[in-house]
Amino acid sequence: MKFWETSLDFSKARKVLVIPNITNSGNIEKDSFVDVIYNHIKGLEGKEQFFWNIILPQPVKKLNLENVKQHIIQFSGDMIKMRTYPPDMNRLLETLDYDVIYSHLPDWPQVGRYKNDFNTKIIGYCHWWEMKSCNAEDRKNKWRWMPIELLGVSQMETCFINTQEQKDRVLEEAKLWFNVEMIDKLNDILVVWNLGVDNSKIIESPKPKEKIIVFNHRAAAYKGYPTFIRLMEEYRIKRNDFKVWVPQLDGKPEHSWIDNTKVAKHDYYTKLQSCTVGVQMRQTNYGWSVAATDCMMNGTPMIFQESDCYREIEPNGLFFKFKKDLFEMLDKLLDDENYRNEKSIKSIERARELSLNDSKMIEILKNKYFPENCNKILFDPENNYQESSFKNITIKKSWDHIINEINFSN
Repeated sequence: MKFWETSLDFSKARKVLVIPNITNSGNIEKDSFVDVIYNHIKGLEGKEQFFWNIILPQPVKKLNLENVKQHIIQFSGDMIKMRTYPPDMNRLLETLDYDVIYSHLPDWPQVGRYKNDFNTKIIGYCHWWEMKSCNAEDRKNKWRWMPIELLGVSQMETCFINTQEQKDRVLEEAKLWFNVEMIDKLNDILVVWNLGVDNSKIIESPKPKEKIIVFNHRAAAYKGYPTFIRLMEEYRIKRNDFKVWVPQLDGKPEHSWIDNTKVAKHDYYTKLQSCTVGVQMRQTNYGWSVAATDCMMNGTPMIFQESDCYREIEPNGLFFKFKKDLFEMLDKLLDDENYRNEKSIKSIERARELSLNDSKMIEILKNKYFPENCNKILFDPENNYQESSFKNITIKKSWDHIINEINFSN
């Protein structure tokens, strides 16, 4: 069977057009967008109730589902270029039938032109924001794209966002370009969705541990990897009876005690179960951490660098501000079996709580944002047209002023 061949009848299904956000095209099966959209598709039970048209740069095995059709279009997987140079989808979209647009890339504000009619809803999910803290201007990114992102959001009925801290910071930064009315509009549109955990993947009880500290995030500066390695180098001076596993580190590791073995997803979960502890450094985008919940659902406790967004993941978890505190927590987990087992059990319990939250949000997505009558066309009886959703957008300055005058300094 090919990716989209099926014997099921989708003639009465609600048809969803999905605009992707691909930032890991080199290993697309592990891209965070793929994980999120897969969980949303599986969470919306009833295969013949929804049909998903997903635009992708290459086929994805994980999305080889009977109610999914993958439309392969060439576009950049580079984080900057992908956001600013959308592919030509006109010919494809002229042939597609869809009732709602689910855009994971508000950076393409022209998505509003893809609507089948004036009443086609646009629902969003934003994985990344070009805030000053995480996408400052540099040689590669000479102009921040955030005002464009926000214009894209303004067309949506709802746009989900990772954490409350991220929402607060986005709204604060939006004040650079938009007036109070627009900020209020964005506040209403942005809805916090703390990503949940697949309940079927949560282990029942902790497994035996080895002295391994895991950093299972991308080995990148915005994830705090350089700072993490400097801390581990110093901690190795104190004691050297542990190893560090960095499964997303490419190339040769900096030290012999760093393991960057890459394994399949199932084996990745199994190896996480054997790790003593995971470390979560502060991220500059203030978002959710799937890497942290991966550890928790496998009974591996996390130590978080202090940040409000991580309190949303584990309000009663282990947090540090200073390296002395981090080293003391690591010592306790590496040396005290009873304490380690207690923290492992609490991690599993918190993962179960997060799985309930995801179920609740999926139900909201199903009932509120994909209503059965979402494809019905309603016209004004006298004028026979509907006004664009842009009518309420109010901007402080003209686009000429935004482009020519605003200083995006660090």
